[in-house]
Amino acid sequence: MSKLITGTYSSPDIPNKTFQVNCNDAKYLTTNGKTTGSSEYVLKAGQIDRDRPSGPRRLPDGQLTYLSQLRCNLTGIQDDINEFLTERMQIAKSKKTKLTDTKEEARINDEINHLLDGGDDDTEETDTV
Repeated sequence: MSKLITGTYSSPDIPNKTFQVNCNDAKYLTTNGKTTGSSEYVLKAGQIDRDRPSGPRRLPDGQLTYLSQLRCNLTGIQDDINEFLTERMQIAKSKKTKLTDTKEEARINDEINHLLDGGDDDTEETDTV
């Protein structure tokens, strides 16, 4: 394969993240990706992965065919991108949880302070003589 496959991700906090195939890494030589296919939950429930891709085809000299190499490279780079995006989602989820926890903590502290300051909304009746 003469050209390597690349992918680029950008966001406000990450201006440019490039993903590139590493031909020396075994994950770019298989069609069985880590992040593709049925989820662990589905497989544990007894389902069979009928959509699993066939293995790569080789030429008589042992080299991968052009299309097999392309499929393998795409599977590997898809794993890279999926893992990166999953990590980003976990970070965002963690930030959201912290923000929610902080807001909840502030609300509880406000309620406590309000009660401690005598703002318990009980009306005091005074006896007048």
